[in-house]
Amino acid sequence: MTDEPDWMNPANDRKTPYTDKELELFVDGFIEGFADEWEDLKSKLGETIARQKIKDGFIAKDERNLLNIEPDGEIH
Repeated sequence: MTDEPDWMNPANDRKTPYTDKELELFVDGFIEGFADEWEDLKSKLGETIARQKIKDGFIAKDERNLLNIEPDGEIH
């Protein structure tokens, strides 16, 4: 038994891509934390596209997402 919290244990690492629900929570958290940047982005792109841009950023950082996996060897 260690004093480290569960989230520090590598055995608890996520093995799947983020779900749409998780991505929406991340976007909501970004909006709350970066209100000025959000307003600027929203005014330039509109709310729907701005939310998608933020979501795309989280997907790009998600090493488990299929869009970010490079195949080993030849693809048939």
